[in-house]
Amino acid sequence: MAARRLVALCLLLCFVSCWLTACKGKSGGTSQSAGLTSVEAAELAWPVAKKNFGDAVLWRLAPVEERDSLTMRLASNWQDSDRSAAWFVWYADPIGEDWMMFSIKGNTIASTDIGTRSFSKMAMDANWPRERPAVAMKDAAKAVATQGAEFSALTWTEFTYEYDSDSHKRPGWVFSFSETLSSGGSLIYWFFVDGITGVVLRAVNDRTEDMVLPIDREALLKPRTDNHEKDLRQFFGFISTGQPEWAVRQLASAASPDEATAQRWLANFQSLSTLTVVSIEQASLEQWTTEHEFYKVKLDVKTSDPPEKYGWDNGVNFRWVELIPQGGGAWKVAALATNP
Repeated sequence: MAARRLVALCLLLCFVSCWLTACKGKSGGTSQSAGLTSVEAAELAWPVAKKNFGDAVLWRLAPVEERDSLTMRLASNWQDSDRSAAWFVWYADPIGEDWMMFSIKGNTIASTDIGTRSFSKMAMDANWPRERPAVAMKDAAKAVATQGAEFSALTWTEFTYEYDSDSHKRPGWVFSFSETLSSGGSLIYWFFVDGITGVVLRAVNDRTEDMVLPIDREALLKPRTDNHEKDLRQFFGFISTGQPEWAVRQLASAASPDEATAQRWLANFQSLSTLTVVSIEQASLEQWTTEHEFYKVKLDVKTSDPPEKYGWDNGVNFRWVELIPQGGGAWKVAALATNP
């Protein structure tokens, strides 16, 4: 069940992420009174969808003009007015495999299309929204704001369907953000709001890991006293004491997925005649979770191989290291990079 939830969430994040960069800063800039509310947009399209399907489920609702548009058309005060100068609405036939799509501009339907869904017929609950969303966009946004979302960093929002904690699909609002923190680091995250109750279900980062709510930016940027630096020192200790094979064993599967890769790492570590850890700093603190830690490590090394072979210079070298829990024992090295 957990695997199904993760796959479904990853698919949604991939879908939303394709807009992330292009949508940044493109919220429209429309007048405060422009267009319809999220409820009004659905109600405008509903009679046509109902006429064609007999019953119709509100499947997706996004504040854009066209299906593949990257520019949201939200009114400047949308968090209070709920308005957008344009909407694109999807209604699904709960009996068959078709849906209707409506492009709404201003207060009128600009175009209508019908197509077949990419997924097969599925059961759609009786309490799923039909004529209108049970929770308006502005109300979902208010719920998210109480959990620390920074709306000046909003990159996308839409009403859609996602798996809940019991692996059942249910309606909800998704809000995605790309925020630059005071440290200069980037915080990318998504909020999910139940489309029936209006309750914030969760927030996840760009690795699909659950975030602690409400988001506390000061806490995110504070050095962690509870950490796994000792495991990192153990890793470099294996190399410095002539036990590189044990350092290879402390690599995560993503870094060393097969024997051929493991042998390349072994040759890399064996190329160092000496290695001394000069300093270790916690890095990218906004990205730390119970599943990831990041460090900047200053090393002093000696090697007889040229830098282009393994990337090591004689003297001072910096490495950015990602640690993750994997299996038992010490945390594993998931990445060993020459830059952040």
